[in-house]
Amino acid sequence: MWNNKEFKISLELGCILEYEKIMLSSGMCSFFLPMQFLDDDTAETAWYNCSGFAPLSGYQIEKTEDALYILEKVLLILNKSVEYFISPAKTTISTETVFYNKDTDEVKMAYIPLNTQKQNMRKNLASFTIQLKQDIRDGRSSYLTDASKYILQHNYDFKDMINKVGTYKRQLYLETHQ
Repeated sequence: MWNNKEFKISLELGCILEYEKIMLSSGMCSFFLPMQFLDDDTAETAWYNCSGFAPLSGYQIEKTEDALYILEKVLLILNKSVEYFISPAKTTISTETVFYNKDTDEVKMAYIPLNTQKQNMRKNLASFTIQLKQDIRDGRSSYLTDASKYILQHNYDFKDMINKVGTYKRQLYLETHQ
C-alpha cells in the first residue's frame, strides 16, 4: 500500500462501484484522498494522490488530545461521506488508511472498500480507536478506551458519537488545565 511516498492498491474488479469511482476521482469528496483507477481483465489498481499527507501509521500519536482530534475528524469524514453515496460501513478505517498533513493539521482518508464479511462500522471504528491508543504516553488513554466502548455498546449515529468525542476533549482540557 504505502511505499516510497506512493499509495496504491490492487482491488477485485467491481468492488468499487462506478458512481463511487466518479465521486472519488472527481475530487468532489475533498475529505478522501483523490483516486485514479486503471482496470484490466482481472483486477483494477487504484492510485491515491497523497501529496502532503502521510498515513497515521508513520506517526507516533503520544497525546490523548491529538488522538481524540483525529478520531473526531474521522467521524466527521464518515458522516459526510453518505452525502456522496459512499457507505461508511464499507470503508476501511485504520492507521494505514487515515492520512494526516502535519503542516495544516488536515485529516483525510484513503477509500478502500471492505469485503462484505468485514462490514461492521462500529467494530471498525472501535478497532481504529484502539490503534490510536497504542502510542499514548500522557497517561490519559482511558478516554480512548471509553470512546471505543461508547462506539461499540451504544446505537448512536455519527452526530452523537462526534458530540461524545467533543465531550471527552472538553473533559481532558479541564483535567489538564486545572
